Amino acid sequence: MRATMRLRFTLRGLYHRAASNPSRAGCSEVRRESKRMDVKNLHRQPPRRWSETLDGVRWLPRLIDKARAASAGTLGDYLFGQSPIDRGLLAALDLSHRAFAEIVVASPDDAAVLAALKARSTDDLAAARAWSDSLPQTQRLLLPVLDLDDGYTGGVWGLLKLPTNALAWVVANGLKTLMPRRPAEGLKPPQG
Repeated sequence: MRATMRLRFTLRGLYHRAASNPSRAGCSEVRRESKRMDVKNLHRQPPRRWSETLDGVRWLPRLIDKARAASAGTLGDYLFGQSPIDRGLLAALDLSHRAFAEIVVASPDDAAVLAALKARSTDDLAAARAWSDSLPQTQRLLLPVLDLDDGYTGGVWGLLKLPTNALAWVVANGLKTLMPRRPAEGLKPPQG
C-alpha cells in the first residue's frame, strides 16, 4: 500500500515538474497521460452502478464507462448504444451513440463530459434529469437484474447470479446479433 502511495506521489511530482517545464524530454507525455481518465475493462469489472449520478442524471456515469470501454475495445458483453436504457438517455440528451462516444473520447474526465453536454444544450440536460427521475419506476423490473448481474447485490439474492448471468449473456448476444454495429470501437482520443 505504501509503495502504491509513493508511486502516486512520484507520478504527481513528475506531472507538476512537467507542467512547470514542458520543454523537458518526455514531460508532455506524462502530462497528457495524467489527464486521461482510466478506461475500465468491462471484461473484468462492471461499469458504475445505474444509480450513480452525474449532475443529477442517473445512468450517465455508467454510459460514460461503457462509451470509454467501447472505444478501447474492452466493452465485453455489455451493450453500448443497443441497450434500451442507453437509448432512452441518449434520446433525452438528443444525441446519437456515436456523437456521445466522440464527446466522451475527447474528454479527459466526467467533468469535461458534463461541460461538453452543457455547452451543447442545458435544455437537453434538464430533459435527461427528468428522464433520470423516472428511471427507477419505468425500469423497476430490469434494474434489480442489472444489479444482480453486475455483482452489486449479494446475500440470498446472490444465488440467482448464475442464472441471471446466463440470461443476460443470451440477451446481450441476441441484441448484438440483431444490431451488430459497434459504434465507438476504434475511436481514438485526440492527440495533442
